[in-house]
Amino acid sequence: MPYYPDQRHALELTTIQREQLLPEDAIGSVEVRQGASVNLRDIVARGIMPSRYHIVDAAKALHLKKGSDLGEYLRVSIGESVNSKTVLAEMPKQRRRVLASIDGVVADVNDGLIILQIEPESVELEAGLDGQVIKVQPGQGVMIETYGSVVQGSWGNSRRVIGTLRTEPTAGLESLYGEDLDIQFRGAIVVTRRPLRQTGLDVMEDQNLGGIIAPSIEADLIEAALAVKGAVMLTEGFGSLRMSGLVYNMLNNFNGRQATLEAVQPNRWQTRRPEVIVNPSGRGASRAARPNVNQALTVGTNVRLTRIPHAGDVGTVVNLPKMPILLENGLKVLCAEVESVTGEKITVPLANLEVFGR
Repeated sequence: MPYYPDQRHALELTTIQREQLLPEDAIGSVEVRQGASVNLRDIVARGIMPSRYHIVDAAKALHLKKGSDLGEYLRVSIGESVNSKTVLAEMPKQRRRVLASIDGVVADVNDGLIILQIEPESVELEAGLDGQVIKVQPGQGVMIETYGSVVQGSWGNSRRVIGTLRTEPTAGLESLYGEDLDIQFRGAIVVTRRPLRQTGLDVMEDQNLGGIIAPSIEADLIEAALAVKGAVMLTEGFGSLRMSGLVYNMLNNFNGRQATLEAVQPNRWQTRRPEVIVNPSGRGASRAARPNVNQALTVGTNVRLTRIPHAGDVGTVVNLPKMPILLENGLKVLCAEVESVTGEKITVPLANLEVFGR
């Protein structure tokens, strides 16, 4: 029976179809028609995120016995705009005060509660690709088709950025910290072959980098990566893993090219992977084949190994034994024999292999 391994694309030229949709709660409209050509920065849809409400129990915070007593301590009025530093109510003698925790408007004051309305947020959705609109979803967004390169990762921090792809300096990403930023790195998506450290995240914030593509990060830095403004994509996973030579060489070849980094955070409800897409350098690029999403594992298939101690290594399947093989851990599973780029032959469980979609 054929085995169909997971796919994580690393394709130099392929047909790419991607949906660009407004956030689920947004109320909006599509700005382009089906068949239209779009550029990276073109706005394809606009929308507004509906207002949400935040309730502040000011009477409780001030230790008042009755909510109706709040009036004399109130420092804002209904309809007044507030920010996170605005004093909503205070008792100077007791040195108690209540601050707004959001930017918004005072919608109501009732029985000791101050109701804040978050100001509606406008959303503009960029195409993110040079291509053609092949489908319109009214009020939601579009599907765009293009031809280009795509490299998918294993984890992202739920950010999206369009910028110039740049390979890190010879001395490493951290060498940019505290220095006058070279103009070529301003807003750029920087590729590093080294595991991402806290210093690298600090460099992103300090130097206003658009994004970072790194092989891995320690698990205790996940929250820090989620907090930065820029996009972060990991190509290998968590821990201290180095980027595979195949992926690094592909990205290095695109140094100086415009790219879209969709640092999607994987979850069980979606099949999308974090990815960086590099459009062809000209509109005249020839049509390319779409990825083979039904690629069965066969002898001769190029694969990526996904588990330590060979995580990130690439090689070619040279044998597919029909019978399960007993592993050192005592499990008996179906395996493939893979020849690495160094010539080493490794027996790998089928579940620990990925293909590139070609």
